[in-house]
Amino acid sequence: MSLRLKHQEQLQIVGMHCATCAITVRKAIVSTPGVEEAEVNLASGEAKVILAGGSLKDVVKSVRRSGYDVILGTASFLIDVRPEEFGKVRQRIEEMEGVVLATISATGVVRVEYNPYSTSASEIERELTKMGFKVERAGQLRVAKAEVEFRSLLQRLLVASIFTALVLALRGLPITSILSSAVVVFYAGIGFHKGALRALRNRSANMDTLVSLSSLILWAFSSVSLLLNHLRPSIYYFDGAAMLVTFILVGRSLESYLKFKSSEEVPSMVRLKARKLNGELEEEVDTTELNVGDLVAVKSGERVPVDGVVNYGEGEVEESLLTGESKPVLKRVGDPVLAGAMLVNGYLQVRVTRSPERGYLAQVVRAVREAQAARLPVQDLVDKVSAYFVPLVMAASLLAFSVWYFLLGTGLVQSILIAVSVLAAACPCALGLATPLAVLSSINRATRKGIVIRRGEALQSLREVKAIVFDKTGTLTEGKLKVIKVNELIPGSAEMAAAAEERSSHPVAKAIASLRRTTHEVTDFEEFPGQGVYAKVDGVDVIVGRRDFIQSNADGEPLEDGDVLYALNGRIAGSFTVRDSLRADALDTLGRLLSRGIRVVVATGDSKGVDINGVEVHTGLLPEEKVELVRRLKSSGKVAFVGDGINDAAAMAEADVGIAFSSGTDLAKKAGDVIVPNLHSVLELFRLSERTLRKVKQNLTWAFGYNALLLPLAAGILYPELWLPPQYSALAMSMSSVIVSLWSFL
Repeated sequence: MSLRLKHQEQLQIVGMHCATCAITVRKAIVSTPGVEEAEVNLASGEAKVILAGGSLKDVVKSVRRSGYDVILGTASFLIDVRPEEFGKVRQRIEEMEGVVLATISATGVVRVEYNPYSTSASEIERELTKMGFKVERAGQLRVAKAEVEFRSLLQRLLVASIFTALVLALRGLPITSILSSAVVVFYAGIGFHKGALRALRNRSANMDTLVSLSSLILWAFSSVSLLLNHLRPSIYYFDGAAMLVTFILVGRSLESYLKFKSSEEVPSMVRLKARKLNGELEEEVDTTELNVGDLVAVKSGERVPVDGVVNYGEGEVEESLLTGESKPVLKRVGDPVLAGAMLVNGYLQVRVTRSPERGYLAQVVRAVREAQAARLPVQDLVDKVSAYFVPLVMAASLLAFSVWYFLLGTGLVQSILIAVSVLAAACPCALGLATPLAVLSSINRATRKGIVIRRGEALQSLREVKAIVFDKTGTLTEGKLKVIKVNELIPGSAEMAAAAEERSSHPVAKAIASLRRTTHEVTDFEEFPGQGVYAKVDGVDVIVGRRDFIQSNADGEPLEDGDVLYALNGRIAGSFTVRDSLRADALDTLGRLLSRGIRVVVATGDSKGVDINGVEVHTGLLPEEKVELVRRLKSSGKVAFVGDGINDAAAMAEADVGIAFSSGTDLAKKAGDVIVPNLHSVLELFRLSERTLRKVKQNLTWAFGYNALLLPLAAGILYPELWLPPQYSALAMSMSSVIVSLWSFL
């Protein structure tokens, strides 16, 4: 039993504005199990927390549940880790002071969230190094690293194949056999021995332990046998030792190739070349060499290399990689274009407006990489099983030897071979790969369809969603509202209201702003999410917004008509009537969700909702009222929220799964766990969620079933009629993880 001593953490809290906020945060922290005391300082925005056995992760969760956030650092590292060691590594890192969460992707990327007041990326890197891993900071090197690993395995496999063939061809020559098999076991198989030593140093055991033990036992037994017989032909199994290592290398190479290809899939979207224009000359350069203001040429059939604006030419651009929509869009001078879009026909000269590393596609790739390290709850069970799996297999091997040699009186040689077969047949790596590869595969599939999954855990949460809440304007509707009626109490006042709305990104504001015809000086602009805006227009105080917002902040006769009211210098001056239309896929999407048995709710700040049979509608909601609605719905199960605006961000953060539109505001996209290009993508998300969980179950069934079948056979339960010699046990072992890998990507 290990005791956890008290220690103090200092956290930087985000979002506190008043004394009540500080009290709320403190209450949330001290209510967390394992927290002894907490002090919250409103002035500095900091919280001091004394933990007495509690976890920092739970404290951060409590703060976030109370409506605030904590500033955390993130760091990613590449390590060469076996899947069955994922749980051990994650546990060790999460035990470090200041570490909030550690996740590991199927491709060996360790992503850590930490409190920058208590630890740093360098300290985490040192801890991983102490565990015996060669550590690299994840980034551009990731694909190169995966490729290097694959090629290294391929090289070792080639050497192993050549020398194993020599052992088999020259079995009657013991000296040749011992030397050739030594090359295979000690050179080609060096990675297994190193991995076994590292695991031993960390007081654990993994697949490398089993391979190393079984190959060394066979080789050592054969060598001793040969030496005792004065190098004369005797009983030896150099061929078995060599074949065992070679077969395992076959499986590891195939597994490494699949990981390499999956690692390469998303980053390849941004590894584009660009035709940089220098006057009349074209120069092909890497996109990383481009700067804001550069001019690049894009020809028919090529992808746009960077985010920019069309400076010359026109053409149809297919943006399915970004939006999921395969129908080409015509781009002319002045239109924005995003990196990754395909120019179907025409010719464009694009002025670079955003550096490649800050472009939209680069942000997508970073988000996808982080999501690939998602940890589904089912992984906790897998980690526990994996931790005991190898020691149990080693005990089973010893037991099999004892039963056959001591109880059944079988010869020493055959008893050793059976014990080695047990070691070689067990495959813990298939267990370790089952969940992360299924997640990685689904996230890559989603990305190809324009869906960006920023938090991989959302894939499991979606499967359990009982209610889904949609914002209306800009989400269920086109968001292209039109003003169909203007009611001016003061002639010319609508023009000033339109000027005040220019700086807002809300769809209603955009519709009103389009009425402006003359230039105005707009200062002191302030937006009140879900309610309206204030601005000084040509020195006049102008407020525009919801009926109740205007009536509570201005005098004058309340107007009967109009959806949006406005006031000048504190007096109601007129109103606008605006209309919008439902998106083409809205009815179909809501209908299909209802047919799944999901409760569908529309939450809107507008006074009018939507009239769809079976859909529950709440109108006139402020942002905080949307949050409250989500909280109420969560009492009946998990809730998803779909929105696109600033006023949806808080509700998205409160929901179990926040889904933002890619055409929405940056704040909404940041709050969303998933970013979708259209409403139909919400349905695709549910399908992907079901696929992920189905693949995880199938992979785990295969991994458990395989070991349950192979281990008794290797232990000789049907011997002598049916038995797996060590080399064929090793072949079966290596194929298990290959099958799990292949199945995950099908």
